Amino acid sequence: MVLNFQIHPSNASQPENHSEANSAVPLPCPDLPDAFDKLSACIHCGMCLSACPTYRVTGSEAESPRGRLYLMRAFAHGELDNPKQLSDHLDPCLGCLACVTACPSGVEYDSLLMASREVLVRHQNPLKRLFRRFMLRTVLPKPKLLNLIATLTRGYTVSGLQTLVRKTGLLGQNTTLARLEQLTPTFGQGSPLPAGEIFGQNRRGRVVLFTGCIMNALYHRTHRATIEVLVANGFEVVIPQQTCCGALAHHSGETDIAAELAIQNIDTILATQPNWIVVNAAGCGSTLKEYHHLLTQHPEAIAFSEKVIDIMALLAQLSLEGERAPVPYNVTYHAACHLHHAQKVQQEPYQVLTQIPNLKLIPLTEADMCCGSAGVYNLAHPGLSWDILQEKMHHLARTDADVVLTGNPGCMLQLESGIRQAGLTMKVMHPIELLALSYRSAGNHLF
Repeated sequence: MVLNFQIHPSNASQPENHSEANSAVPLPCPDLPDAFDKLSACIHCGMCLSACPTYRVTGSEAESPRGRLYLMRAFAHGELDNPKQLSDHLDPCLGCLACVTACPSGVEYDSLLMASREVLVRHQNPLKRLFRRFMLRTVLPKPKLLNLIATLTRGYTVSGLQTLVRKTGLLGQNTTLARLEQLTPTFGQGSPLPAGEIFGQNRRGRVVLFTGCIMNALYHRTHRATIEVLVANGFEVVIPQQTCCGALAHHSGETDIAAELAIQNIDTILATQPNWIVVNAAGCGSTLKEYHHLLTQHPEAIAFSEKVIDIMALLAQLSLEGERAPVPYNVTYHAACHLHHAQKVQQEPYQVLTQIPNLKLIPLTEADMCCGSAGVYNLAHPGLSWDILQEKMHHLARTDADVVLTGNPGCMLQLESGIRQAGLTMKVMHPIELLALSYRSAGNHLF
């Protein structure tokens, strides 16, 4: 099989068959990560194509997992003389990992993608990289800065300025600025959780709630719902000092920043001696579980990663305690990529939701297909992100549900934006918020 795109320089040959493509060729670059040794696992069967959102939108082989793997191999073997030839096709990859689930050959696309980005980031525009590193190291890990940004954004939404901007079409139609403005979150009540708080009694164990950065600034209502449910089920919930999980840094190839943040979290969180480290943001949970790969020499990295668990996965292991009442919604469920594909938490959310009395859960077509959020992908590639979202919105509209549930803040932002644009009345909630509402309706109140 010959893939339908060109590699330069022009005398670089393409493989004529699988055996030649998969043969072991020494890698010429001594600084390439060991992950590049795994490139030969791809047999070009094409099972990943229908699972890949960017291939479905563009129809381009170079925007498919197997096409990107072919380009990675060409780069590793010195057949691509310009890193931009690889980065132009890796940058639009969402990193949703649906291809990993679909692959029959066990290709570790996730580790190959991260290894490639770690190499390519060294060749990026220095000023662009400097700004990104400033955001990742100085802004995201600082709760006061994030809370200030969230407060300003809330002021924009409640002051009437947002309504004016949208009614007047000041930002134009379908422009990049207009699409970015549509990502403004819907703010709830309450304020971010401060460090040092402890809730509940330790009957079934002590858990640390990982609050993260974006989740605590924008969706602290989800944290409070998580605490309510955990306390109702006999857990002591501790909120220690912590910082950003490092997911955005890791996915950008800035692994040194991700490692710095990981060390801080391991030191401060393990000091509280938790039985579990509970996460309600899929992207954070996926990265926290990978700390032992990021910090191979850290003596406590493995112990930390083994304690990390998504809130739905933890609750699915238990018989829920306390009285729960019906909720007045018909709901559907969108499976966040880094929960479904990366963490393999797939049936657990359904197992928990079915314990809400009389809940009508409507199936969503292709529930595990990416919505186009993917961290900051909808900021870096707003056009492609929007195109990917449209397919998700088509499926959501057909459910006629009152609420769509999803377990990641990026998905929540993206779906809220799509629902507004589509003129739907559907709400977006985290599954734990619905469960907390069921407890509250039965008379259980914490906040």
